[in-house]
Amino acid sequence: MKRLLLVNFAECPENLHFERAFVRALARRRGTALDIVHDFDFAYDFIGAPVPPGGRRWRYAGLEALKKACGRYDKIVLLDFPKRARCAPAFLWLARQAPAAEKLFIANHLIPMLGHNFTADLARRYRALGGLSAGYMLESDDRGLWAEMGLAGGRLLERGYASDCVYYSPSGAPAGGYAFSAGSAGRDYAALAAGAKSAGFGVKIFSDAKPGRLPRACEYLPLAKNLHNLKDAVERARAVVIPVSDAHINGSAGNSIAFLSMAMGRPVLTRRTPYMRRFIRDGVNGFFYVKLTPASVASGLRRIAALSPARLKKIGAAARRTVQAKASLDRFCAAFLRRFA
Repeated sequence: MKRLLLVNFAECPENLHFERAFVRALARRRGTALDIVHDFDFAYDFIGAPVPPGGRRWRYAGLEALKKACGRYDKIVLLDFPKRARCAPAFLWLARQAPAAEKLFIANHLIPMLGHNFTADLARRYRALGGLSAGYMLESDDRGLWAEMGLAGGRLLERGYASDCVYYSPSGAPAGGYAFSAGSAGRDYAALAAGAKSAGFGVKIFSDAKPGRLPRACEYLPLAKNLHNLKDAVERARAVVIPVSDAHINGSAGNSIAFLSMAMGRPVLTRRTPYMRRFIRDGVNGFFYVKLTPASVASGLRRIAALSPARLKKIGAAARRTVQAKASLDRFCAAFLRRFA
């Protein structure tokens, strides 16, 4: 029996979703036991903590306790950089000194910039990932920044952003009359609100960015405090709009909300970029605007409103199939285990 340790010190819902997909993928294989060590203060009960096959999931309680618990693993998989400085010694020890036949790293987020993450700053200083067998960065990230961590050349692999298509699956709840949006990067919610009003849609937004001037009819709620309501808000939306401004340079901006919404079978209206065109075909499994204006948002929402129930269902099913095929955490985790386990 091989023993594998998954290290999840970066508390966030995306990394708990990754845990769930990793456990599902490993449960389909034989001969490997999985332990998970995490540093989550919040349980995220609405997502549900996974039960590792043949192993256990436990909370990090200091470096010495970790050393005693670790024993010798065949493989150690590090998921992202810890969010809390208290985990920095453990992360560096796991990457550089812990006994294991093979060590691997998986980025589930973009690399932290200098000064934004204490552990990542230490990893740069000591090139802490230099001894790893391999590591994955997100495809839109900067390879040069990863080289500063000691991860470069053929050992630095790329992966696409992916969603938990098991958690984000439609339940059959009826859609309402509002356009939903979420996130912060590059968003112009004023354009969304004006366009939705013109098209006769209500608006619901989950975001931790400052809202600016929006109509009273626009419901604006903090994202961090409403993660447990995100799935329901998406499924009950008539459409999901990701209003990324034209000037925003990241062509993949909004992909997390787009993919989970598509996995829920909802019609998504977003910016046309080379990245998004890999996943969305206009009018087939989603919709594009070329330039973000209230008029372009209104036009896109009117297209969605004009769809027959049968056509809307067909587009939603096509959207879900696309994410399952091209941006599924289960598919990535299964491929990772085939390659390294």
